[in-house]
Amino acid sequence: MLNTRFIPTRFDCVEDIEEYKPGGYHLVDIGDFFADGRYRIVHKLGYGGSSTIWLARSQSGKLVALKVMRADLSSQRVDEIPEVSVPLKLSDYIQARAPVACSKIQIPEDYFTVTGPNGSHLCLVYQLAGPNIRSITSCIQRRRGNKRLRKDLAKKVAKQLVCAVDFLHSDNFVHGDITTSNILLTVAESVQNWSDSEVYLHFGEIRSAEVKTWDGSPPGSHAPPRVIECIEDVRWNSIPLQEDTVLIDFGQSFSLLRPPADYEPATVPHYLSPEARFDRKIGPPSDVWALGCIIFEIRAGFPLFEAFSDDGVLKKTVQTFGKLPEPWWSAFEQRHLWFDSRGEPQELQGASARAEMTSVKEKLADIGRQDRPLPGTHDLPMIEPPGTRLDTVEIEALGDLLEKMMQYRPQDRITMRDIVAHPWFALG
Repeated sequence: MLNTRFIPTRFDCVEDIEEYKPGGYHLVDIGDFFADGRYRIVHKLGYGGSSTIWLARSQSGKLVALKVMRADLSSQRVDEIPEVSVPLKLSDYIQARAPVACSKIQIPEDYFTVTGPNGSHLCLVYQLAGPNIRSITSCIQRRRGNKRLRKDLAKKVAKQLVCAVDFLHSDNFVHGDITTSNILLTVAESVQNWSDSEVYLHFGEIRSAEVKTWDGSPPGSHAPPRVIECIEDVRWNSIPLQEDTVLIDFGQSFSLLRPPADYEPATVPHYLSPEARFDRKIGPPSDVWALGCIIFEIRAGFPLFEAFSDDGVLKKTVQTFGKLPEPWWSAFEQRHLWFDSRGEPQELQGASARAEMTSVKEKLADIGRQDRPLPGTHDLPMIEPPGTRLDTVEIEALGDLLEKMMQYRPQDRITMRDIVAHPWFALG
């Protein structure tokens, strides 16, 4: 409650109300019109640290995703904002080289600015897509049972992703923030044509909460009178989806030809490469490391490094791939809690748990062992049946790919071109 003005709502999926301030979020409500009436807000898709994302209807009648950026991230010229400039530059390149790949990278269909009490906000309009991979393979759902994609679909999703990143790298761009939250499944075309009543039938009615302050004073002009809850993840289970993906969120992307001097990695710890974590350096090999984490997660249904802290992620990393090279090993300040000087597990008084060494192939062999039937998943065609195990051929092939992608030193990692051609994608 310290340094906070607003009382938190009862909803789990709402943005931080404290960020409704000058330079922060724009005030948006259901029924609002944008861009001289070209877009009308219908529902709320999600939010992030940089924006809120809304389901809107365009003048053509189609449903679209409208991303409203924070004011403090909208102050640059459009060609200096990676979220817009990178995908637009990529679209020209991809359409000339391989038009099909354009559908695998989220490119704005329209953009404009809107002014409100918190400043001027860049707004980006995208073709409506579906849930992200993280919501399908979330830890909460996994504890109730298997939420893992079918084997063939997992490989298809992974192949689409690596092809998209290969195009990025071939045009000298780094994504910089590849996570399962930034990979979306696409919706069936029919969904884009739903009426408002169909939207609320499938996605649920609008749920909102009045914004209240601790001291009882009015919220003021910078905060909305109410906040809207996002569409629940479980709602996507009944939405017609295509077995295709799109890579989104280029806010951390940059050109290798003009790398920013003050770049700071912002990827969550689960996907952060060693050079990004310790040296604050990002490059194509950093994307490769993140992709290795994601390919495992797509196939397994849970993260490769599942932990609640940076040190926990590092512990899991060493457990899987062994001792970090210097100077990174010495920079891992909490290493002594779990490992000796050789990087081997040790038990010390007060240690939270012994660090059992488990290779990536052993982790792959364990997939499906502890599955429990999850009510309602028997009729989900994208989900693998509970208890399905990887065969030895796939364990060896996928293990080989991940070990090559997740070498500690960036110069030792496999390139995107070699990843695209790896035998694992052709299995079965």
